[in-house]
Amino acid sequence: MATLVLGTVGRVFGGPLGGIVGALVGGAVDRAVLGGGGSAREVGRQGNFAVQSAAYGEPIPFITGRMRCAGNLIWTSGITETAGHGGGGKRGESATTSYSYTASFAVALAARQIVGIERIWADGKLIRDASGTFTTPVTMRLHGGGEGQAVDSLIAAAEGVAGTPAYRGIAYAVFEDLALADFGNRIPNLTFEVVADAGGNVGAAIAALATVDGVALLAVDGGFPAVAGHFSGRTGSIAGALEPLLDMAGAMVASGDGLTICGRRGAVAVIPAGDCDAAAPGDRRQRERRTRLGGEAVVNAVEVAFYDTSRDYQPGLQRVRRGIAGSLDQQSVACAMTPLQAKTLAAELLAQRQASRLRATLRLPWRYLALRAGDLVALSDDPIIWRVREARFEGFVVALDIERVEVAVAPPATVDGGRPLVFDDGPAGPTVLRVLDLPPLPGELPGTPRLWLAASGTSAAWRRAGIEVSADDGASYTYCGVIEGGVVQGIAASRLGAGPADRWDRFATVDVNLLSDTIWLEGRTEASVLAGGNLALVGDEIIQFISAAALAPGKFRLSGLLRGRRGSEAAIAMHNAGERFVMLDVAALLAFNPPLEALRGRYRFRPVGSGDGAALPVVAIAGGAALLPLAPAHLRLVEAGGSVHASWIRRSRAGFGWADFVDAPLAEAGETYRVDVALDGRPVRSVTVSDSHFAYAPADRLADGGGVSVAISVAQISDSMGPGRASAASIILA
Repeated sequence: MATLVLGTVGRVFGGPLGGIVGALVGGAVDRAVLGGGGSAREVGRQGNFAVQSAAYGEPIPFITGRMRCAGNLIWTSGITETAGHGGGGKRGESATTSYSYTASFAVALAARQIVGIERIWADGKLIRDASGTFTTPVTMRLHGGGEGQAVDSLIAAAEGVAGTPAYRGIAYAVFEDLALADFGNRIPNLTFEVVADAGGNVGAAIAALATVDGVALLAVDGGFPAVAGHFSGRTGSIAGALEPLLDMAGAMVASGDGLTICGRRGAVAVIPAGDCDAAAPGDRRQRERRTRLGGEAVVNAVEVAFYDTSRDYQPGLQRVRRGIAGSLDQQSVACAMTPLQAKTLAAELLAQRQASRLRATLRLPWRYLALRAGDLVALSDDPIIWRVREARFEGFVVALDIERVEVAVAPPATVDGGRPLVFDDGPAGPTVLRVLDLPPLPGELPGTPRLWLAASGTSAAWRRAGIEVSADDGASYTYCGVIEGGVVQGIAASRLGAGPADRWDRFATVDVNLLSDTIWLEGRTEASVLAGGNLALVGDEIIQFISAAALAPGKFRLSGLLRGRRGSEAAIAMHNAGERFVMLDVAALLAFNPPLEALRGRYRFRPVGSGDGAALPVVAIAGGAALLPLAPAHLRLVEAGGSVHASWIRRSRAGFGWADFVDAPLAEAGETYRVDVALDGRPVRSVTVSDSHFAYAPADRLADGGGVSVAISVAQISDSMGPGRASAASIILA
């Protein structure tokens, strides 16, 4: 069912990209539409796609010039699920069902008529270039926001013509059946490069904001800073919207026949010196009553925060400093400009802040009544340019409060906008999926089997992939979840040699080749590693590493190792070149938790990203490694009086941290162990004990057929898994 969203997704005035990086203002469209939350309607597929709520009062941005902004969702038909069937042919293939998802929706762009849109980004990735070419097939219609625009045909078909608004005066875009595989099967966060008129400088933005229904509420005069575009998204009065622009432009409001906004630059009215107050003839200082402001008025640095057009409208910052003592004036403007324009603005603001500390008062004859706040004046015998702050007329005398104006400001010598954060806009490519059956990772203690899904791509443009799982050998698949961002993974380019599990391994190294040249590994300090940093899986062994030395693009040598972590010491001597390498970042992995009765069950997993149409499923067994008790530590065999005495120390999958330095928590229903005995290599008996000690008496050895070599292995028993990992030791008897 289609839904008209009466309240749009909130955007903050602090930035036009607020839909991505800002807080929500007022109510919001239900998270289910945008990809979060919501209860499941059918197990194994996407969650509830219905729009459950909407709120009134969300501001729609007002844009002048060219600006990048986040759109507000104003209508959606919901997410459409399409089932695809395959298999079941003559070769006895199992029939499979896969699902794809699309959405149709409308996005409000600006609360005025616009010229058009150029580039479009989805989740930060460019999907439409400046020429209007989409990188993936997209059907989109743009409504420019004219007062005579008609209703959209798709919305009208879904809602009925009578129930469909035309959104006159609002520019909006309609997307029809947008494929969602690239975006984790949810509607992505969209940002648009909107082109409106009245661009070029702050004065044009002020004039556009102060025009209502084609009527200009005030006039604009003088010079204003150059910008590429401006974004206003705040609710409230026009004065509130104009205030930050007036501040950055150093403009003043003058009254006369109507209100006029006067910029810093303009024509200078030259006043003959003889027209000044003659109460103190020849004394210019008395004539002008000059004063110089101090204290908080002393500004020695200005910085301008802006949206950098040279870096895809990413936030930029330019600062200009002059002198040592003084305060910093920070200007955060919702304007798009180049770094040069921003630094020029900062230089002009700083020059004006320092020049305007010099104030004076002029008394002139009544014929100067036309002078008003914002006008520039100069005395015929003085090169200083002044700006009128306030004009008063009392007793046929015009009194002008004036401040010095810095007219000529040298352009910045150097400008550095910084390196842009570049998103790869190429194809996402196929997903590399690994399924891991691991011991408990930091911060977790599962009560059911757990498989960890690690996914990423060889392409730098890879962002996410949905994962589907089959419990019936591929006959049908159900939705498992979405992996966002991916995990660092690759293969071991060299064989990791054996090493100690109870101390630092300073000698062994392993070279790893990562999936992509754009991925990087970082070293950590010893303290950081001991605190849990740089946890990785090499083959079946979990290690940690201090150093990651770059050998070539995408290739690193790991050294300074901790071995056999999380109870994986049995794999230390089982390495080969070419085995898997995965960084174990729980936040980047997806957990799959089958029920306990599905222990040792067989599952198939497959990615369903945009480049995964030909992906083969990954088969895995829910072996329950996270439920297995760890192998006991410090198993010792001692012969005394002909008996072999075995003792050991219990370890716990819940006690890796050893918080009390006394004993590890049990983590099992009870403390029991299975002890297996072998004589001269022959298994002879298996017993269960309830403490960490076992005695093998001479009579037992005689009954078992005798022998000189006694081997004993000990494994703690789990109620759900049976015996866990074992420790073994042997002794030769005389």
